[in-house]
Amino acid sequence: MITTTLLLLCAGGVSIVLPSAATSSGMEISVDEIAQVEGEDADEVERVRAASLGYAPAPGYHRYLRADLLKASLRQSLPDIEITVKGAPRCLVTSATTTVPGMRLTAEASQALRAALTGMDAEARPLMDLPDLVLPASDAEPQLRTSFRVDRVFPGKIQVPVEVWIGERIYRTVQVRFEVTVWKRQAVLKQAIPAGTELSPGMFKVVRTKVKSGSGLQALELHEIPGSVANRAMAAGAPLGERDVKRMTLVRRGDLVQVAVKNRGVTVKDVGQAQSNGRMGERVRVQLRSSGVELLAVVRGPKLLEVKIK
Repeated sequence: MITTTLLLLCAGGVSIVLPSAATSSGMEISVDEIAQVEGEDADEVERVRAASLGYAPAPGYHRYLRADLLKASLRQSLPDIEITVKGAPRCLVTSATTTVPGMRLTAEASQALRAALTGMDAEARPLMDLPDLVLPASDAEPQLRTSFRVDRVFPGKIQVPVEVWIGERIYRTVQVRFEVTVWKRQAVLKQAIPAGTELSPGMFKVVRTKVKSGSGLQALELHEIPGSVANRAMAAGAPLGERDVKRMTLVRRGDLVQVAVKNRGVTVKDVGQAQSNGRMGERVRVQLRSSGVELLAVVRGPKLLEVKIK
């Protein structure tokens, strides 16, 4: 062995001893990661050690490097160096890896989703157990970040993206799927009613109900019910939506109306004359009889208006 090495050194050039198996720890395979490099000229040895042999296999996969192809590749990239390849005829190269547990990915997504559900009566359930994510080994600890930003979460299935960062780049984005259940306290009918029924708050009770997927969250509140007529027959226990009702005209142009003028916590009641028609919640113009001033008011009931002065 000593005699062979001395002969190689005397002959000049660089000798590469290729093992049958090796592990790469970077994105690319360098010669010094997988093989022993020997030679008389230190500069030539360093250049061969630093030479790239292409991309490392993805985590969980492998790549074979044949000795003859390795030698041909280095001859192209380092034509001025005499290179000899010894050892195994081929080398099985795998990548050094690290693992992010699937439970950690799910926990990161759950935290982002819970933040989006703040203030809502809701819960989210993961739809599957995520497998562990295998990553290339790195000096930097893998970091998880979520870019989940929504104004409102609706019931049903939803995906939360979790970005897996290695150093300054995103290695992969994992989509974590959840089933979101939303409840809302809403008014439902105490008993069945036919179409055309004039509605009043006393006909309803407030219960906690599960919002159906795709139905949205637009059930009417109790204070929105007066001045409405049922558009269709409705069963007991049914919630009331905007499409289920027809708004009656509660204020007509020329009506004498009661006006509550509110200013910084103080309410002054007056009488006025409506200048236009209006239904519950709509804005109409009203002229106060006491001063002749015309204001914009909101319909709060039959011939009842409210003015808020900021």
